[in-house]
Amino acid sequence: MGIRVLEPGFLTTIQDKPRLGLARYGLSEAGPMAPISFLEANYLAGNPQPLPCLEVTMKPPRLLFTSATRVGISGADFGWRLDGRSIPDLQSIDIRPGSTLQGDYCRSGLRGYIAFEGGLQVPAWHGSAATHVQSGLGGMRIHRNTELALAQPGTSPPRRLAEHAYSPLYNGSAKVLRVVDGPHAALFPPEAMSLFTGAVYRVTDQSSRTALRVEGLSLPSPADPLVSAGAWHGAVQVPPSGIPQVLAADHPATGGYPILASVIRADFEALGQLRPREEVRFGRVSRETALALLQRLSHAMDLT
Repeated sequence: MGIRVLEPGFLTTIQDKPRLGLARYGLSEAGPMAPISFLEANYLAGNPQPLPCLEVTMKPPRLLFTSATRVGISGADFGWRLDGRSIPDLQSIDIRPGSTLQGDYCRSGLRGYIAFEGGLQVPAWHGSAATHVQSGLGGMRIHRNTELALAQPGTSPPRRLAEHAYSPLYNGSAKVLRVVDGPHAALFPPEAMSLFTGAVYRVTDQSSRTALRVEGLSLPSPADPLVSAGAWHGAVQVPPSGIPQVLAADHPATGGYPILASVIRADFEALGQLRPREEVRFGRVSRETALALLQRLSHAMDLT
């Protein structure tokens, strides 16, 4: 007893905390693309720690609940409805057997999370149930008629959030991702960084859980080829085209493109919520500032 998927949506996957330690085998950590929304949804569901939940992208699924549960929903605005009625934002939702949850194409942001009290009953693989979409390893991509089992629920009281901890990241017509210098920054021509941070890029439809791909100003690249090196979530690679791309949660474990910069961890939520055709700029900060911003965000996200 649990949940039957009536419609799967555009891309709905089971996501969990990132899976660490497999890069040497060529597998990145996967996990939530919008980590703050992932944490908020789990908190609203009443989970004392993050548990496997659903990551919804662009078009949401339609879910039939065959048993009672409590859910927490956060992230992009999908106009969620329970049995045809709008549900309130940022609070726990109690669901009865036979109820249907559905929404519309996202109105703002790109990804949302549906967490369940007690989590989904799905086996962990190397410490996590996160789905690595490109390889198909880990949890699963949700399809029509998928049956999802719910774990044993807890006994926590309903919860609320006053506001999203990341709400300022959605403001303005052009989003800003803050970056620190990458390991190959000194190999680029001197003007490359200022051109990069001064340009406005547009997100393309080719973006995915592997990388955020953009169109816009082409940057000068290092003249000499590089030996393949490790890659990571947030790395800003510059391929031969000169158009930068930002690696995401399902990134390749290694790459041969030079890395000019790296998006700071405090902005991973904004990175994961960028929509196709949105404009984005990159702002350069120091490593000290990046650490301070992460500490500030961690304090804001203390949901105990």
